[in-house]
Amino acid sequence: MKLRLHPILAPFFLVLMVTGGLAFYAIVFISLLFHEAGHVVAAKMAGMKVRSCTIMPYGGELRIPDRHSYGKRQRVFVAVGGPIATAILLLLSTLFSFPGDEQLIRIQTAILLLNLLPILPLDGGQAICAMLETHERKYKVRSAYLVFSISVLLAVTLLLLPGLPETVLFLVLALFLLFQNISAFKFRKYEQAYEQLKRKQLTP
Repeated sequence: MKLRLHPILAPFFLVLMVTGGLAFYAIVFISLLFHEAGHVVAAKMAGMKVRSCTIMPYGGELRIPDRHSYGKRQRVFVAVGGPIATAILLLLSTLFSFPGDEQLIRIQTAILLLNLLPILPLDGGQAICAMLETHERKYKVRSAYLVFSISVLLAVTLLLLPGLPETVLFLVLALFLLFQNISAFKFRKYEQAYEQLKRKQLTP
């Protein structure tokens, strides 16, 4: 499995280093790795082959070949793997006292709450989308959920604009998620055609 860092992390972490210090930057980065490790472990337990893992500002993105061909329970299990890992780290940080534990608690809480939001591609959105999908309406449900996520993120972006420059990190994150959803919506038909073609090739 290949581990990658998304290019958006460079300006994101640069702002964190300037505003929060190197220690804060290190805690955020380690927390993101721990969160994504939860997804990887869950994917392995669910019998999925993880090709790569890209670390994002909110967690990460696993590249799993034919992800949508797996069952609902498997995909939901993988989606909640990251939040479970973050929740464990949050619990440990509240049970044990050590230097920087307050920062660690705040960061885990932020990562956990962010990823539980019911929008794509966040873990909450992935889990809900998987639960709503049926074999017959899989693509329609996913397309509708992408439209919902785009609408929510557009509204959030507009709400954050008047708060600049204080809201710059949240605005960058909202725009990043927005563009991810727009890209997924634009290429949804190609993904559908690819899956259907592969299914026909596997059918004797």
